[in-house]
Amino acid sequence: MKSIRALERGLEVLRLLSQHEGRSLQQLHEACGLPKPTLLRILHTLEQAGLAWRAIYDGYWRRGVSLQVDERPSEHALRLAEIAAPHLAALQRKALWPSDLLIYNDYMMELAESSRRLSGLAINSRYRIGFRVDLFLSAPGRAWLAWCSAAEREAALAHYREHPPANMRSAQVFRHELDAIVEDTRQRGFAVRDAGFGGAEVEMSEFDDGLDAIAVPILTSAGVRGCINLVWPRRYGLRAKVVEAHLVDLRATAQAIADNLRD
Repeated sequence: MKSIRALERGLEVLRLLSQHEGRSLQQLHEACGLPKPTLLRILHTLEQAGLAWRAIYDGYWRRGVSLQVDERPSEHALRLAEIAAPHLAALQRKALWPSDLLIYNDYMMELAESSRRLSGLAINSRYRIGFRVDLFLSAPGRAWLAWCSAAEREAALAHYREHPPANMRSAQVFRHELDAIVEDTRQRGFAVRDAGFGGAEVEMSEFDDGLDAIAVPILTSAGVRGCINLVWPRRYGLRAKVVEAHLVDLRATAQAIADNLRD
């Protein structure tokens, strides 16, 4: 019996997407030899069927997480990123400043998606999907600490009592300021980036991305599923204006993502 060539091509693309943590159009073209216009038609068809999706941050195509059977934590993160991506893009169009989606993983915050590529904001070359961010100094980390369960917070703190942060500012916050910061964050209703945080694990004197940020949690009945922020150049001194103009939009975006997670 004669096979269906178009279906064969679509299945081959799906097979390629399942083998890697995402592939660019060029990489797919090189792997399967299909013309790029044909590949794009296949990818968009798969996307419309929920079988593939394209990340904002790196532009890579990935297999739809709904196809995965094994629910490892990394796949939870990919599913969250897949759901969040269109909402982050919509927020960036409205606020102009970009957003990041981060999840708590192994005692730090981990980048799962970002709309920085859409904004024209200079991108920290270190800041890629999977990049790990300080829990005590970053706005998303503080949002997670303020709204996670007591058991989750205690597990994180127990880890850092055994393995203190190497970053001096992070260690200071952990030992002397954390309770007040968590309470202030809850009272304020959003988290802010520490003035001594440069965007990496190292001291600010070694690396500084020059950004400021606010963040809110993505809350469902299952707890904090992730956190999203808004970032902008610190030199402009825009925090109060960003809060006034876009905090409502940031919260609405987090709620929209949470609502989709419950579907």
